[in-house]
Amino acid sequence: MHDVKGSIMRIVDALRNSFNDIVITGSYLMNKVFNVKMSPEDAINEAEVLTSMFRDVAVLIDDVGFLNSLGSLSTARVRGSLVVFVYDIHDIRPFCGLIGLPCLEPWDQGSLVRAIKESRDYGESFELPYIVRLGPWLSVGEGVNGVGIRHREATFNKNWGEPMRWGPSRLLGSFRKELPEEVRVRSRDNITIIGKGDGVLISGSAWSFIKEHIDKIGNYSMILPLYINPLPKDSISIKYVVDTGDYLMKEVGVERLMADDVSKWYNDLINDAIKQLFFREPGDPLMLIEWLFSKYWRQGEVPIMVIDPSYMHVINTEGLTPSYDMLPTFFEPRSFDQVIDFVTNSLMAVLASLKTNYGYGRLIAIVNPCSLLGREELIREIVNTNGNYLIIIPLTEDECSDAIGILSKVNANYKVVNYDPSNPLGSLQDILSIVNSRGIAVMHISKSSLGKYVFSIIDEYCDNCGDCLRINCPAIQLGKKPVIDAKACVGCGICQLVCLRGAVTRVKVS
Repeated sequence: MHDVKGSIMRIVDALRNSFNDIVITGSYLMNKVFNVKMSPEDAINEAEVLTSMFRDVAVLIDDVGFLNSLGSLSTARVRGSLVVFVYDIHDIRPFCGLIGLPCLEPWDQGSLVRAIKESRDYGESFELPYIVRLGPWLSVGEGVNGVGIRHREATFNKNWGEPMRWGPSRLLGSFRKELPEEVRVRSRDNITIIGKGDGVLISGSAWSFIKEHIDKIGNYSMILPLYINPLPKDSISIKYVVDTGDYLMKEVGVERLMADDVSKWYNDLINDAIKQLFFREPGDPLMLIEWLFSKYWRQGEVPIMVIDPSYMHVINTEGLTPSYDMLPTFFEPRSFDQVIDFVTNSLMAVLASLKTNYGYGRLIAIVNPCSLLGREELIREIVNTNGNYLIIIPLTEDECSDAIGILSKVNANYKVVNYDPSNPLGSLQDILSIVNSRGIAVMHISKSSLGKYVFSIIDEYCDNCGDCLRINCPAIQLGKKPVIDAKACVGCGICQLVCLRGAVTRVKVS
């Protein structure tokens, strides 16, 4: 697979050679690449001010940040150009239609350059923000230079176009329902057709797969539309679609082609990208924490488990929002996601719980340290309110480490727990010391400590109960009995934690 971070950096290089200003958000995925702290909503607000001064502005954001900024984006006004480039792990396409904004989906380097020019130039002409959907399927190599910057002096005319176009009146309008007819004309002008016969409409996200299997649709013409909203309707006879989801099928009203193959390819691609960009990996202490709190269910407590969207690693192929069906409290979880109640802004969830005086258990919130930045007053309100909660903040050396200073500044009751993957039970005991009091546990994670130990299964103690298999560790394989691959084991110790037979032992790496 191509280098995802490197590809994103090369996209940024192309944007820097095409726009006067680039705003990179502090949404989780972008923060992993650029270490920025600006919230998605703040980024859109800044971009609107920049474009009001006749500037060409690009915003780089991920899909979760895009959803969080829909309100700001739907009311944004444009004088120069405002183009939002969304690195999409889920599927934002339905939301482009919801807020009535043009959405382009490039399929290779050449169409990416076309999308940059199209969105920048016509966004200004139509006075509309444009959306450009990017993702790990779009491999961008060296030499993508953009389209050149239109050098402009910042200007602002309060009387231009309409009175107070950037004032409070813009907030009173609803989501845009109709696009200008000129945008629909542009959509018809941005179609690439290969071959003859009835057409197969191919989404940009599916192109990198389908171009390797062109022989399977050799009797059709392949249609590559730069636009996905609006679709280039009534311009060619479409019989099938090749898409990573059901969006195009529902829009066009035709059958999907190669659905199973594309779905498997897409899911594998997304999983590989997540391994590169997201915190979830073997040895992730969040898995250990979630397992601990699942035990409360069987102790009669009804805790509320909240996790920040940035830590989610299970992708639901049916749409943007992960689906977690809650299971009875007496049920032994088969995967850690089954103990999660909410996937949302964890700090706001804590505050909501405190306001409702929830009394049937504690609220456990896994909080991204970057979300603490700029939220001093909110954190102070939480720590000064009586309630039963536990906030856990996983903290690595390179991820918003100055968040600890905010906790000290508001006099929060917090404790730094040094996560030791070679001694997971010891790490749990450190957390338990703060569980029974209102407090915040900062899990300090030293990635350099991973791998000091590996784990092995003692055959005579193992009765094939399957508990170790439930954690879905890639190092554990099932033969006649489970076997741990020492080369794949990272020494996190979760398998030893869940094995009630004592069949898992720790082995020092020589």
